[in-house]
Amino acid sequence: MSQVVAKAYAEAMYELALELNKVEAYKNDVKLVDQSLNEVEGVKGFLESVRVSKEDKKAVLENCFKDKVDRNIINFLSVLVDKRRILLYKDIFHEFYIMCNQYLGIKEGILETARPFTAENVKAIEEALSKEGQKVELKTRINESLILFYIYLQKI
Repeated sequence: MSQVVAKAYAEAMYELALELNKVEAYKNDVKLVDQSLNEVEGVKGFLESVRVSKEDKKAVLENCFKDKVDRNIINFLSVLVDKRRILLYKDIFHEFYIMCNQYLGIKEGILETARPFTAENVKAIEEALSKEGQKVELKTRINESLILFYIYLQKI
């Protein structure tokens, strides 16, 4: 059920991005919000707490992102808080990324390595795997049991 709800919200955000011709910009904004919410310890507890008012949750999100992302992204987060769907943000953002990547001709993949690669090395691998009209974006994952490295490209 939550996957259906997440997809519906992602589609609404994607349609807005298409309408405003801001698909790539919104994808980048959502990525920033996603990374920020995942990196700060205690965010999940704060967002799911019934002791914290909706207004306080929205005020914190507003203060965190007001100068960093488009106003519509902040408004979207406020709607999620109002509708008690904010804890679905990871699923919503995942669905949104899929839609944006299809539109932008991007394939996502995972680069699994025994040791960390530099950003320059990852970029070089992405460029080597990219074809005309299709870009590859890799997320990195460390797996010390590997001898070399492994790349998995998701089918879109």
